[in-house]
Amino acid sequence: MTGKFHATHAALIGIILAVSGFITWSAVDARASMENLIVTAPVAAVIALLSVLLIASTLLKPAPEAAEDAEEETRDPGIWGDMLLLAGFGVFCYALTHIGFDLATFLFVWAGVVMSGGKGWWQPPLFAAAFTALLVYGFGSLFPYPMLTLVL
Repeated sequence: MTGKFHATHAALIGIILAVSGFITWSAVDARASMENLIVTAPVAAVIALLSVLLIASTLLKPAPEAAEDAEEETRDPGIWGDMLLLAGFGVFCYALTHIGFDLATFLFVWAGVVMSGGKGWWQPPLFAAAFTALLVYGFGSLFPYPMLTLVL
């Protein structure tokens, strides 16, 4: 028997693929030029490739034993963990314009790492700080749109 693919995960991947496909279709429909597709097309291709790899690796791995399956279900936060992360993303979107892109990103990534099982007292904030710095300076160099930042 092969691995089990949860319905919530399948729905999330479906939503991501649908939104990515719509944005790519809209960009191509607006103007199929290199300047218009320089970011959209590669990101859509990477999203599609990662989705296929994720689905294939989940479905092709062997199914766990019955005892392991019961233990895995007790460890899995289920829909409530997903809802908590989604609520955190809503707070992140609200905080972007109130406390700044850099601080909101730092706090969201830190909370996400801790929710995902990040242990220790210095690793999660260090990862969040490095990710935030790369994201702020990366977006700043790609897009000249001025974003509200508090620290960076």
